[in-house]
Amino acid sequence: MPTQIPAPPTAAPTARRANRARRSLNAQSIVDLLRASGPQSQAAIARRTELSPAAVNKIVQALKDEGTVQIQWINGREALVELVPKHGTIVSVNVGPQAINGAIFAFGANRRIDLEITDPARIGGPDPVVTLVRELAAQAGVAVGDLAGVSVAIQAPIDRASGGIIAPWAAMRLPRWKDVPIATMLGEALGVQVAVDNDANLGALAEWTWGAGRRSDCFLYVACSVGIGGGLVVDGKLHRGGNGMAFEIGHVVLDANGPVCFCGSRGCLSTVASERSILLALQGSESPKNSLAEVIAAAQAGDPICARVLYEAGRQLGRALANMTKILAPSVIAVGGTLALAGDLVFGGIQTAIEENNVPAFSSSVQLRPAQLGRDATLLGGLSSVMGDLGQGLSDLPPWMLDAHRLDLPSVAVAL
Repeated sequence: MPTQIPAPPTAAPTARRANRARRSLNAQSIVDLLRASGPQSQAAIARRTELSPAAVNKIVQALKDEGTVQIQWINGREALVELVPKHGTIVSVNVGPQAINGAIFAFGANRRIDLEITDPARIGGPDPVVTLVRELAAQAGVAVGDLAGVSVAIQAPIDRASGGIIAPWAAMRLPRWKDVPIATMLGEALGVQVAVDNDANLGALAEWTWGAGRRSDCFLYVACSVGIGGGLVVDGKLHRGGNGMAFEIGHVVLDANGPVCFCGSRGCLSTVASERSILLALQGSESPKNSLAEVIAAAQAGDPICARVLYEAGRQLGRALANMTKILAPSVIAVGGTLALAGDLVFGGIQTAIEENNVPAFSSSVQLRPAQLGRDATLLGGLSSVMGDLGQGLSDLPPWMLDAHRLDLPSVAVAL
């Protein structure tokens, strides 16, 4: 009896898998576009993704059926496609040396709850974060295990290899977090997926998603308060660098003979433009102050000493940004944190320094703007990060998601 030779496997299953993978990538490109640019018509989506109108229509309908997008009709002939969050609950936490604050976003109930720990005896190490997440979940009436995700922002750079805080920051600022693989440890304690990042990175992500950097292909964000941090978003993605230390603008050296910084260098930007450095500059004057907010209030009330110190801090920040502009050629630079509340008192110094230290080829197309989300940026950035990991997004922020007490920044926009 002749041997039966099996027929070669058909190529159909392979082709079907390839088509499914291609449709999945195309769907993700549409979701990414809506996250970055807000609501779009299907015709605009087709132009910007270079997909055919028929393919866009089919993908949009599938995304609508699964609850990822909704269609808002403007008139009888034109409609906009926009992202909608799925029903779920996400916690975002911000960890600093003096306080831990967090918010829970319950999409099914359109509700946000905020909590803060400022008691020094309760701050330090991972345990208070676990307690805060559990308390937020309890107040929202959600089991911790049912959370869609948790984001933890750390006011320190995160080493990408170890998942912990880079040594000098842990030793000087957050010693109880030393050698802690943060995401792993918190994830095991809470029983949910935990994402960890630097607070300025998440602030940059929020400002790019919903604030001053929206639709920017290269966006720099700087937050100036107690310390100075920054984040860089390129083509819709956070750039963290090989070790997580990308865009640590607070430690750009401006004066090799300047004051010693806690990082070990001399003359870092943080030694001349942070809250501590500004208060130190006023100590020997006739107008000493106890906080950066007091300095700004005095300057806006006409105090020339405080106004001068703020202007000089702006010029130092501008020098650092001028160098970043030559290297990165950003389309938008946003400045946030308490220092940005000074408005033109600081932005005037920034603009002057950039003009003095740059050339038109680098600076003519850069937009300098105040950040729009105030002190809410880091928590909202954590929310955006988790939603991105879940394949979700939100084209615009509804009022219930915003902190009613966030710091509103002045309207200042300068084309450099």
